[in-house]
Amino acid sequence: MAKSREKVSVTCAECGHTRSVRGALVRGFDALVCARHRRPDPPASLVVPDGHLVAVTPNVAGYFTGYTVSEPTPAQARSIWRAKALAAAATGRPAPPPPPDDDVSAWQPLIDALTAKLGPDGWELADADSERGRRGRVWAVKIYTDFGWAGFLEGSPRQIAADLAAIRDDYARQTAAAGLNCPRCDADLSPTAPASRCDCGSIAWQPVAWNANDPVSVIADALAYIDDAPPYEVAAEQVLLTCLLEPHIGWDAGEMRWPETNFDGIAAALQVLVPHARWATIGERLRAVLPVGARWEGGRAAQLRQAASALGYALVRTHPIDDLRIPCLSAGDETDRGLPKWFDVTAAGDGWQLRIDADAGRLRQRCVDEHPDVDDEDLGEALDQALDDLMLSDDPVTWAVATYWWEGALAVARPIDDPCDADALSAALREGVEAVTALHATVTSRVTAVLRNAD
Repeated sequence: MAKSREKVSVTCAECGHTRSVRGALVRGFDALVCARHRRPDPPASLVVPDGHLVAVTPNVAGYFTGYTVSEPTPAQARSIWRAKALAAAATGRPAPPPPPDDDVSAWQPLIDALTAKLGPDGWELADADSERGRRGRVWAVKIYTDFGWAGFLEGSPRQIAADLAAIRDDYARQTAAAGLNCPRCDADLSPTAPASRCDCGSIAWQPVAWNANDPVSVIADALAYIDDAPPYEVAAEQVLLTCLLEPHIGWDAGEMRWPETNFDGIAAALQVLVPHARWATIGERLRAVLPVGARWEGGRAAQLRQAASALGYALVRTHPIDDLRIPCLSAGDETDRGLPKWFDVTAAGDGWQLRIDADAGRLRQRCVDEHPDVDDEDLGEALDQALDDLMLSDDPVTWAVATYWWEGALAVARPIDDPCDADALSAALREGVEAVTALHATVTSRVTAVLRNAD
């Protein structure tokens, strides 16, 4: 106890200022700097051998910043080398030599299995870890290949090698089926081809990066190679709308739960919007061949967007009905109050389906006003029953009306012949509002009948 409280003199490595502090608080530091010179960089007087690390500890003894020099662990050395190699590649300088890898010998069984199955080239073992289980040693590895990251693989060395071979073969099949050739000279511009450009000027494109929460962001850098391409925000909207408006893309209008946007759907939409380019997904990644002069053609998406804008609607990514993970067109301040608050359009058979807001809140309030003495829970049950019965009935009011009642949202769906014409769209929306009015009247009378029967 006495030794831990023994005080020692500590000197700032920058200005020489000295203080007396407990020795236990400053033990182990190679240099200390007082608060007047506090900074993340070590003082000039501290010798740091090449390749070593400096750990910075603030508020030592409440006044000093401490610096400790240490030799990096093998993992830290690899991380530092990767950072230096990336910086060198970005500036056109040669990469520094990699540090000795003490883990390589431990990875040898895995390296031998991969080499025996795949050969020495085309793959790189980035990291590996193993544990001994009931069936022997099980490995978890991270592998990069000539065609990109193969992901995390687990199992015995032979199983991992077999899985990677299957991934490579599947990638080769996808590449062959994609037909990523130059439209003019037929040069192979697929990801495994030796060249990414041909004499015609066509380029093999793959995205630089994208936001995992917004897959459509994958197209941002491709727009620079496409003539007449709109700004990214407009292009993203047209991609999303095209996925809904083109029946061949595979959206199922009968499904209550719609698939989230994926690269396959984006590629199919882009094939409509930029038909002279060639789009495909390989290894769950978007690829394309973009010839010189390929033009952006908005198609139905641009026409629908223009018609909706003329009526004051703006596209939003989050649908009012939570189960529908599709974009929706929402009314704005300039939208006619006689039109619905939102609508969406999806391919349905040979035409399209228009789904509009059926104002569930107004319907419930109407029922409350007509039955002020009924308990809220009882009224809600009666409303649910009336809607359920209505969906199964042959009431002429519902001849073109389908009702959905979940997550607090009510919608009316009906076919539409031409969603891309502002006048036709406006007429269909107003017809939908009339259908909603009739629906509310029918449901209200049915709720009254349900409550009367309950009594």
